[in-house]
Amino acid sequence: MSYDSILTDLLGVPQALRNCLKYYLSQEGKQKLKLVNVYVENSFIKRVIFIGHSYNYFASMIPFRYLNSRYQSQSAKLRKICIRYEIDEFLSYFNPRPSDSETLFIFISRSGDSTQIQQGIKKLKGIINDENIWGVTNDLESYLGKNCHYTFPIISEIEEVLGTKSYINTMFVLYLISRSLIGKEGIPPNREDEIRNLIFEMKFYSDDWERHTQNITDFLGKDFNYLYFISTGASLSTAQQASLNCKAFARTYGEAISLGLFLHGPFQIIDDSFRCVLIIGDETSLDNVLRLINLITERLGTGKVILINNSRRLSSLGRGNEHVFVFEHTTENTSLAPLFEIIVLQYLFLQRAKLMGVIE
Repeated sequence: MSYDSILTDLLGVPQALRNCLKYYLSQEGKQKLKLVNVYVENSFIKRVIFIGHSYNYFASMIPFRYLNSRYQSQSAKLRKICIRYEIDEFLSYFNPRPSDSETLFIFISRSGDSTQIQQGIKKLKGIINDENIWGVTNDLESYLGKNCHYTFPIISEIEEVLGTKSYINTMFVLYLISRSLIGKEGIPPNREDEIRNLIFEMKFYSDDWERHTQNITDFLGKDFNYLYFISTGASLSTAQQASLNCKAFARTYGEAISLGLFLHGPFQIIDDSFRCVLIIGDETSLDNVLRLINLITERLGTGKVILINNSRRLSSLGRGNEHVFVFEHTTENTSLAPLFEIIVLQYLFLQRAKLMGVIE
């Protein structure tokens, strides 16, 4: 990887997402999402399983949170469940049975040709109804594209560094599929405006990314070797992908962990050198967020917190603490917020990689 190749990919993210939106607003794209509505209405699906690896698995957090939060409000007779599998665990531990005819399997793979994805599909063939095997990929001519009943393109185009553009587009497509799975229109006018505003904010941030990133870098300092990425809800996808990118781009060890899990043990490692990125996409855990900030910056040490969030109230509380750097964005939709959150962090990793001399 080189600095220029990563930067080129990151600068191309808003356009890649815009192209994906354009496709799903076209007649062909709308028809694909409409087929999901029709299929669900005419089937007896009680369970949806998303299967992917690496960042594709992380992206499946979006439908996992979105669908389960809505399925739980249904009557017992109509209630469904959403599950997510990392492909290696799926191959090792999932045993398909004819009774799984009420399960919808959705494989996620940018290339659509990975050996594991092929093995996963073959594992189901002959046991599961082919109509219950779907795919999300960038290549409709791939193995996945040709062996799934319905295939949804992510339109991420060419990327020098895997995942820079395709990860964000995959989350977006999975969000649209999730809406269709509960009988909603994929992109109604109000959602289209929301998505266009998100793309505009991505472009606006990218146009001035160096200044934003330098401010975060100056706050964190150079002398740290470990970053925690702490989150909750759909934004856990951002924490997981950030942990991966932190190691891959910046050669700095990062760990993703849920807010609740961190507060039940690992918080004891907090000291003055502690550094973390706190990613919050809603206000459901506000009390725990404030409790954690207090532990990090006052009670157990004077560590530093990067707070990425979309809450004016939380931002206001965070700005009162000199050990907290607040970055507030405007994407209120908790399922779309991760698309913006990861942009901020990817630029940070690129800048740190250059600062540490680990990238050309």
